[in-house]
Amino acid sequence: MDYQLLSKAWNADPNAPEVNISVTGNQVTLRFYLNCFLFDAFNEGDTAILRFNGCHKYTLNSMNDEGYFMGKYRYKHDQLPWGEFYQLETDWEVDFPRTNTILTTEIYPERLKHYIFFFKDNCFECVTENYEVEFLTT
Repeated sequence: MDYQLLSKAWNADPNAPEVNISVTGNQVTLRFYLNCFLFDAFNEGDTAILRFNGCHKYTLNSMNDEGYFMGKYRYKHDQLPWGEFYQLETDWEVDFPRTNTILTTEIYPERLKHYIFFFKDNCFECVTENYEVEFLTT
């Protein structure tokens, strides 16, 4: 599987990211605590806001790290390492969780990309036009 790592200088807190999701129209926003243990640029309590604009569909499921390493997800660790934020090169019309929320059916498939973010106790996936990340640091 081809993928691109997007969280090179940051990541979610590995223990308690406390993911909060909100949806406005076809924008999905994730807010979570940042990993201050691995990245010196962040302090305990710093958060990130990850906005997915022009979102066609998304899912936030309960797949956690233990289940992933036990092989209970459609991807395996040797195909896609756990714990990061990636853009996937897939046929998302076929390769996407069946349980999902569709925000709009008015889409331009050539503009859409497949993203996945592995959190401690959840896995977020979406098909969207683009994303932006904002860091709220103290």
